[in-house]
Amino acid sequence: MHIVVCLKQVPRDNSVKINSDLSVNTDGIEKIINLFDEYAIEEGIAWNEKHGGKLTVLSLGTDSWVEQIRRALAMGASDSLLLSDPAFADLDTIAAARVVAAAINKLGDVDLIFCGRNSTDDESGAFAPALARALGWSQVTYVGKMLDLNPAARTLSAERHLETTIETVTATLPAVVSVIKDINSPRYPSLLKIKKVAKVDPPVWNAADLGLTGLSVATKIVNRVPPPPRPSGERIDGPDAAAKVKKLVDRLLESQII
Repeated sequence: MHIVVCLKQVPRDNSVKINSDLSVNTDGIEKIINLFDEYAIEEGIAWNEKHGGKLTVLSLGTDSWVEQIRRALAMGASDSLLLSDPAFADLDTIAAARVVAAAINKLGDVDLIFCGRNSTDDESGAFAPALARALGWSQVTYVGKMLDLNPAARTLSAERHLETTIETVTATLPAVVSVIKDINSPRYPSLLKIKKVAKVDPPVWNAADLGLTGLSVATKIVNRVPPPPRPSGERIDGPDAAAKVKKLVDRLLESQII
C-alpha cells in the first residue's frame, strides 16, 4: 500500500507583516511544518506500520523546505518528494492542488492521501477537496478518527467530526482524507533518527517533469491584514490569597464568564 502525506511549511509566528503587494513578509520568522499536517503525518505512519508498503511525504515549495521534509522522515516516513519550480511560486490553492495531482498521477501507485484540514497561514481548508476533485478521487474531510482501512477491499471508514455532530462514513480507495488535531498525538522523532536523515535530499520534480505549462491562478487577494494583537492580561492583586480569589471571581462574574 502506498500512502502519501501532503505537508506545507508555515511561519511559526503569527505576528507577520504585510508587504505592499499583499504578500506575507516572513523574513526572520522560523518555518515549521503546518500544525495539522503533523497529525496527517502521524496518521499516515500509523497505518503504514499496520499495513506495510510505502509512506511518501510530499511538499510543494522551495529548497528551504528540505529541513522540514527531513523531520517528517525522522518521524517515520519512508520516502519523500519535493515539487519545486519558479512556476510554482504564488500559486493559489486550486493551482497548487493541480500541481500535486500531477505528481500523484506520475507516482501512479498511490492508494491514500492524508492532508491536514487546513494550513495555519491561509486557513482556507480548500486544498484537500481541490486535490480530490483534480484527481477524481473519493474525499473524506474533517476526520477525527480513522476506524478502518482495508487495502484488500479498497475501502476505508472514518468519523467526520463536524460542529454539532459526528458522522461515520465509508469511502472507496483511492481517497483523499483531511484530518483534525484530535485524531492522534504526533510522535517526536528521536535524535538518532534525526541524525540518520540529516543529509537526505528528497527527489525534486519541476514543472517540466510533471508536464505542466501555463499554470493559471483562479483567485486574487484583494486585501490582507495581520491578525489583531492579543489583548493584555490583568494582574489580580490583594493583601492575601482569599482577597485575590474574591476579586478574581468578581471579575469573572462581571465579564459573564461564570
